[in-house]
Amino acid sequence: MIKYVGKLSRDKVNELYGTARAGIVIYQPAGNHYESQPIKLFEFMAAGLPVVASDFPLWRELVEGNECGICVDPSDAVAVRGALLELLENPARGQEMGANGRQAVESGLNWDNESKVLVDLYDYLEAV
Repeated sequence: MIKYVGKLSRDKVNELYGTARAGIVIYQPAGNHYESQPIKLFEFMAAGLPVVASDFPLWRELVEGNECGICVDPSDAVAVRGALLELLENPARGQEMGANGRQAVESGLNWDNESKVLVDLYDYLEAV
C-alpha cells in the first residue's frame, strides 16, 4: 500500500523510514535523469532500505554494484510491481540488500567523501 503523508520534518521522515520495507526511486528516461544521483536514493540506502530504482547505467552501477536493490525499466509498471513484490515476499533478502546499502553509504557513498571531491574540483578550477 502507498500512503501519501504530506510534508514531514526530518525526524518524522526518519521515523517513517523505520516502518518502510523498501524505497522507490523511479524516474522516467528523460534528459538529465540518466546521470542524476538522487538524494532520495542515498537516503534510502543510509536508512538500510532496499531500493527499487530506474535501470539507468549509473544507477545500476550504484544499486546492483552494491547489491542494495533492484533496477527496473521505469516505464514498465509490471516490472516495478514485480520488483516490489520480490522484496516484500522475501523479507530476508530485502533486509540483506538494505544492510548492503547502509554499508555502502558508511564506507564511502556519503557527503564527507563527496565534499572532498567537490572542494578539490573548486581548487583545480581556481588554479586554472
